[in-house]
Amino acid sequence: MHPLPRSLDPLPDECLPGYLLRLSFRLDLTPAELGRTTGLVSTNGGHLARRLVLDFPGLSLNEFAKATRLSRDEARSLTLSTWRRNYPPIQRWLPPLHGQAPQIDKWILGGLDRYCPQCLAGDDSPIQREYGGSWKKEWHLGIVFACPQHECFLRHHCPQGGQPPDYDRASRLIPFDGFRGLHPTACRYPLPPTARKLRRPPCRAQLDQAPPPALRPGPRLLALQHHLLGLLKTRDVDHEVREYFSDLHLLAALITFSWPHSRRRVDSIFAPIVDIETDTRRTFGGIRVHETSPIDPIACGAILDAAHSLLQIDSLRNVLAEFFDSALTGAPARAGWAQIFTKYEKSCSRRLRTAAAPLIRTYSPSPGWPAPRSTRTAGYRAENIPAHLEPDRYARHFQKLDGPTDHKILRRIAAIQLVQWATQASIPEAARYLGLEAEKALYTEDNTRIWLKSTREVQEFGIALQGLAAELSSGADGLIDYQYRREALRDWCLDPSTWQELTGRLAPLRGKQPALDDRKRQDASVFIWVHVTRGEHLFAPRPIEAEQPLHIQQDWARRRNTAWFQLTRPDPMGHYADLRKTLTDYAHQLVADIELTLTR
Repeated sequence: MHPLPRSLDPLPDECLPGYLLRLSFRLDLTPAELGRTTGLVSTNGGHLARRLVLDFPGLSLNEFAKATRLSRDEARSLTLSTWRRNYPPIQRWLPPLHGQAPQIDKWILGGLDRYCPQCLAGDDSPIQREYGGSWKKEWHLGIVFACPQHECFLRHHCPQGGQPPDYDRASRLIPFDGFRGLHPTACRYPLPPTARKLRRPPCRAQLDQAPPPALRPGPRLLALQHHLLGLLKTRDVDHEVREYFSDLHLLAALITFSWPHSRRRVDSIFAPIVDIETDTRRTFGGIRVHETSPIDPIACGAILDAAHSLLQIDSLRNVLAEFFDSALTGAPARAGWAQIFTKYEKSCSRRLRTAAAPLIRTYSPSPGWPAPRSTRTAGYRAENIPAHLEPDRYARHFQKLDGPTDHKILRRIAAIQLVQWATQASIPEAARYLGLEAEKALYTEDNTRIWLKSTREVQEFGIALQGLAAELSSGADGLIDYQYRREALRDWCLDPSTWQELTGRLAPLRGKQPALDDRKRQDASVFIWVHVTRGEHLFAPRPIEAEQPLHIQQDWARRRNTAWFQLTRPDPMGHYADLRKTLTDYAHQLVADIELTLTR
């Protein structure tokens, strides 16, 4: 991957689609061509995938950063991944299985649907006068309905009628990404179809010149938007922040489910717009539409404001009971919200779970829907599960089982099953949550089933797994947040200065000196990562290796198991014994540092 002849510095809070629009316009390329040039799209063709708004897959981050002359941090800041620790819909997003549509949470918006015209107009700097202002990445989140800077609601449609087609909403990052010469602030959606024009070109209307909505948010809604953005962008990660967002989404669903009964909880100025929103949902029908962010930003703000107000009431259980008694009068409506609640209850607050549990118990999903597995494991959460079960817990519950001599298979599938029970995820989804490869997880699960059937130990394995789940639930308050550790060390490695400081602690050796090069630094980084996250070394991040030429990457890959054996063998030789102690001490300190940021 070669650097582009020219690049651009990202604008504050800019999203990846907006950056690609500005840079492709500057280079006179289509966004898709720029994607192929920077490693985001296959060289064989295709479109920019919608999931890129969340993060860069595989090694594409390195390729994109090199091509655009950005640092890895600058490139990653263009995606929503920087907020994944605070906002559950980002955290819940999982890469798709091969051949399936992207599984993007419905509170994350695709395309270029919401915008502030004044933000797109930019400032008086030469670069923004030419290419426009920032398409902000926060506009991709359903909780963002207004622009605090310009004190206006966001727009969600083109002033000249450009309409997003279904296929763009489902899969594409940028509409009409094969078109060249469209200004970054131009509407890329097609105009409504006419009898004469079956093939519709992009609209091309300048969105930065669109008037803001006539209705404006008052001080109350602007304060709420400031509050939501402050929680989203805080560096002090707190589980209460994540739980608050989940509570907000669940109560927003309750309000739309119970409309028009809940109309009195919405500002009367905005109620007619919420009427249109809820009528649209009923037109589409089904339960899933209530899991989504409201389309109209004005309706979205009004509904979120009502949901936020409900959370401020002391007697939350009485409020929910009033909704069930007066609004959700039919069993389908009650069961519908109960189904959504059951799906997301593990990520919401204990207060909401306690208030809602007695009300929804009677309205659990019908036989056509699988019963929630979370009922087996109330207490622990998915983030409390390491990708490779801790040796002591594994020994207590599974060591006596006969079967594969390689116990990593059982440790892997047990971890996946525990996450499934906590989240109702599929095997590939649970594996990806743990940082495992979905294909290996399926292979592991298949082999485990074959072994269990052949040795008639299905019940023993299930009993052991349930015993472990009970142990985790009984001590839930003191469990480790392994997901937070995995996120903290995502794409992590020892930097050269730290590596030099650590190797300086090693005792001097006589004779030939051991290699302390970048390959050894990568192996040491993997060892520390495993110690901190309790993951498998096979799935550890290897950013140092990823930056090497292909033939060196292949050489390092061939030596991985040998290096891992030397660092973990029960009787390590002199140099590796000393190195292991030094790395273990550093890992303990790193754990303390990570836990400090979690509790700050």
